[in-house]
Amino acid sequence: MKRIPVWLTSVPLVIGGLVYWQFWSGWRDTLRADLAVVLPAKTVTIGGFPYRLEADVASPDYALGGPIRLTVDAVHAKANRNPWQRDLTIVRTDTPAVVISVDGLAGATVRVTAATGVTSVRVTPGGIARLSTVLDDMEATTAMFAAPVAAKTFEVHLRETRARSNEAWSATPPQQAQVVLSGTGVRFGSGAPLTFALDAGVTATARLRDFGGWAAGGTVEIHDATLADATGEVARLTASVVQVGGTLRLTGTLTTVCPATVAAAVDGAVAARELRLRTAVRLALNGTPGFFVLAPVPNDAPSATRGQAPPCPRLR
Repeated sequence: MKRIPVWLTSVPLVIGGLVYWQFWSGWRDTLRADLAVVLPAKTVTIGGFPYRLEADVASPDYALGGPIRLTVDAVHAKANRNPWQRDLTIVRTDTPAVVISVDGLAGATVRVTAATGVTSVRVTPGGIARLSTVLDDMEATTAMFAAPVAAKTFEVHLRETRARSNEAWSATPPQQAQVVLSGTGVRFGSGAPLTFALDAGVTATARLRDFGGWAAGGTVEIHDATLADATGEVARLTASVVQVGGTLRLTGTLTTVCPATVAAAVDGAVAARELRLRTAVRLALNGTPGFFVLAPVPNDAPSATRGQAPPCPRLR
């Protein structure tokens, strides 16, 4: 029986490799085209053959105009994508900086910087379905707070939750998007490190396409926002946020075991040492960014018992 030459057995492997290279090259060109939409003037180097697509971009910057203005820049960015999974892209950035503002809306500007950032973007034919970002050593300034905010790690998760129809019986439009925030080592000014968590829904009468569509009757429903330290929960907020006369207005209730400490933080002052109450009190909170008002503690509020709980943390 005639033996087949060894070199001939490698022919199918070579042909398969060439075919896969053609497919990979097409996926590479697709990634390059997708990046060119947001970074039209940047040189993009793509490698990672055969198992992945990895794009390197030096000094990336992106700007979005319109009612909501967004600028993003970094020292370096690296985008990763599975060759056959165009809908999901992971972007890692060094020293990212983000500025978000809304035209004609006072107190809505946020400036954020971080040492590193990791962002995952999942897209659908109709737009972005989910956007998640994790920032390390974050610092932020906003009119919401009198002092800058820093965090060891901070996560932002945004996803669309399209409602099928409006509920005529409800005074609040249906939820169209969800916002989830969380942070560890969060400090307000020179305050103590805290953990932070927020779950909110963005409501609107139609699918969110622009700020104007949300502002016309839409709300941000803060279902639950908490601040806690190593001992336990310090404050919990539920509230609604609406756009009124060129600014944002918040109306809600705040539950806390440290009312004097929280009140001082709302007023932009440093609180005196306070012991935690035996039972949390519920206080009304309302106002606009930089001008929030917290209702006074009722006379029948439970008192603190010395030695039974640690003092309240410093909030700023």
